[in-house]
Amino acid sequence: MKFDLLTTLMAYLIVDAVFAIAFAVTVRRHPNLVGPGWWLAACMAFFTGFLGICLRGVIPDIVSIVVANALILAGGVCVWIGIRGFFGLRRHRSLFVWFILPAALLLGFYMTVLPSVSARQIVMSAFVILIGVFTIRDIVRHRSLSLLMETNLLIGFLAAETLIHLIRVIIVMLSPTPVGSYILSPEQPDRVFFMLLFITGTARLLIMVTLVSARLQDELNYLATQDSLTQLPNRRFLLERLKHSIDVERRDGKQLALLMLDLDRFKAVNDSLGHAAGDELLQQVAGRIQKRLRDVDMVARLGGDEFIVLLEDIAHSEDAARVAKEIVAELSRPFHLPGCNEAGHEPGREVQIGASIGISLYPQHGDNPELLMEQADTAMYEAKQAGRGCFAYFSEELTIAVRKRIALEDRLRRGIEQQELRVFYQPQIDIASGRIVGAEALVRWQCPTEGLIAPINFIPIAEETGLIIAIGEWVLRETCRQGQCWMADGFLPLTLAVNVSTQQFRRCDINALVAGVLAETGFPSGQLELEMTESGLMDNQDKAVEVLNNLRAQGIRLAIDDFGTGYSSLAYLKRFPLDVLKIDKSFIDDIPHLQDDMEITATIIAMGHILGFKVMAEGVETQEQLDFLRNKGCDAYQGYFASKPVAAEKFAELLRAQHKNGHSLSTKSTKNISML
Repeated sequence: MKFDLLTTLMAYLIVDAVFAIAFAVTVRRHPNLVGPGWWLAACMAFFTGFLGICLRGVIPDIVSIVVANALILAGGVCVWIGIRGFFGLRRHRSLFVWFILPAALLLGFYMTVLPSVSARQIVMSAFVILIGVFTIRDIVRHRSLSLLMETNLLIGFLAAETLIHLIRVIIVMLSPTPVGSYILSPEQPDRVFFMLLFITGTARLLIMVTLVSARLQDELNYLATQDSLTQLPNRRFLLERLKHSIDVERRDGKQLALLMLDLDRFKAVNDSLGHAAGDELLQQVAGRIQKRLRDVDMVARLGGDEFIVLLEDIAHSEDAARVAKEIVAELSRPFHLPGCNEAGHEPGREVQIGASIGISLYPQHGDNPELLMEQADTAMYEAKQAGRGCFAYFSEELTIAVRKRIALEDRLRRGIEQQELRVFYQPQIDIASGRIVGAEALVRWQCPTEGLIAPINFIPIAEETGLIIAIGEWVLRETCRQGQCWMADGFLPLTLAVNVSTQQFRRCDINALVAGVLAETGFPSGQLELEMTESGLMDNQDKAVEVLNNLRAQGIRLAIDDFGTGYSSLAYLKRFPLDVLKIDKSFIDDIPHLQDDMEITATIIAMGHILGFKVMAEGVETQEQLDFLRNKGCDAYQGYFASKPVAAEKFAELLRAQHKNGHSLSTKSTKNISML
């Protein structure tokens, strides 16, 4: 019975030796793994310290008490430093000075100057408690989610050790240990304490080994799915992600794009400057590509100088081309390779490379990962044959169409900057009097190379790219400026209608914009009419009501454009403060030949009047259509029967002709203007 404590300490020695061997093997096989090296040092310190305690009475007390206990504390500090390094924190070697030196001095003081077993026990436990608390704090602040279970267990056993030492301090303070008590004494006051610490200490070491094993497994998994040079996903990870993405897009009815990218002139850089320079170049390429992608997109390295980009949930086929074009432009800029000469004679060089990109689309070009990658690879070689530094779709027809569309987008951007846009005005005629009461402002693009480009050819691109916001602002300002000029020229007041795009309504402060333009141009707010589509208003009805009310408070007239083609709900007509309903051209086209359209048109006119709106018909082209609208009580119309959209000068001629003919627009005048 009197050797129970000694037996526990001997077990400590065996356990420390076994774990020291385990950590030594880990350090040898994985020298870059931070943590096990310090834990090996901790096991060696524990082993030496417990061996000194076991030899109490055989070796001098200064060694078995002061040195042995200082070594045990040093082992605790090594565990702490190793844990900090394992979780990526700075490893403070100064901790040995702050903890070990004061502890050794206090132990020496209570052994020689003021002998007290209880004081030495309290000193040891107090320092162990401090080390435990700081270690737990560091783990809690910086633990890894991937190792959450292991770190929680480690925290638990460290907390148990700390608690045991706290209990020991309390017990020793309440019942001091006799001065002559030591390891071979019959009382064995620390027997239970050491047995509990043996259990928790062994469990802690097991958890530390488990942590190392889990970290190594994570690294193996990472290496299995990541490219070690660029830290990008590799082919295996890409195929898994692509398969999942295809399943998602198939379920949601959406499309994705795969961009196969091969670097141009990379081999020349690699051969002339060395593999180190080539590796640095690949890392910089990976970084530049990632900067051009959304968070939901992914770039992977297939090997060599080949990369592949996965674009999920793209709205249009040309979206992939835009990304490809940006990547080609980004990789065409010079790269600086610091210290690229392997002999070390040159500090660095600038190199110029390029990229060729092949694009395949799901579901157009394939419905499985292997086929999509094969098609993208084929398209990439087509891009190389086309001259490098460009992109190509797997479909030649699609490549041509998208390149034309991208070129048109570039020209449109330049056209906006170079003020190539024009505002044309289509007269709005009061049916009862036959006089011009207003005009709708319609944008046209006067391209220097292609002449006048119709809105149908560039407005969709402007909406997709967000250019519509800049265009809409310019049209509003130009229309108000022109309206003010006509007033200054003595023409009667006209209502000028300007279309507000859905994006403009959603993304900019339309109230502030209108107020600013009116203040800048001096155009009366009561003569400005804003036309909005049904879909633009219905997306966020509460916000729409607020915006429309603010516009109405400025005196702006509000019209619903293309009525009848969208929601056409009486509920929203009652909610929104509108002035005008514009009947869509599609209902007017077949009058008087299609009875259904005649009935729908008559119903819209009647309903609009009941709700207090003015009703205007769009796209009137024949006398029969005008007669029908007049009979049904329609208020106004616009269309080629009166005049096609014309430039401001031609519209002024219409106004002069109307004034000359007695404040009404004659049929002869409209026909003459329509031919312009």
